[in-house]
Amino acid sequence: MRLSETEIQTRVEALAERCRDAGLAVTPQRLAIYRALLHSESHPDAEALYEAVRAQIPNLSLATVYKNLEALQELGIIRELTPLHETARFDANLDDHHHLVCTACKAVLDLYDADLDGLQLPTARAKGFLISHIRVQVEGLCPACAKRTRS
Repeated sequence: MRLSETEIQTRVEALAERCRDAGLAVTPQRLAIYRALLHSESHPDAEALYEAVRAQIPNLSLATVYKNLEALQELGIIRELTPLHETARFDANLDDHHHLVCTACKAVLDLYDADLDGLQLPTARAKGFLISHIRVQVEGLCPACAKRTRS
């Protein structure tokens, strides 16, 4: 889901407030990393975020990116995804949604589907499992990779 600049600014301001409330510094690096993640729809990994932010902050280190991603996760501002990847990918979209994952190119796309949102799992409940969230990962080929396999 693409956010408007106004929505991004609102979320960045909310992050600054959450940081202050948690006793964390509101650093230009932290804000830039979060802003880059909000701008991305590709669920980037730490290295991709590093490359995106390094243009604005040339002295940024990859270690700083990792530390800030960890802090953002602890604040509950972002989620870590690891679908079919050797490295973690990150998502700043905290709306209830699912993911489509291409098994060929490893693209991750957001999926909003009311049928999936309303999933009932009586077997899990019968085993005494208290379900708090259901996130579905649908694996297959994205349109570009599917087209290549048909060619």
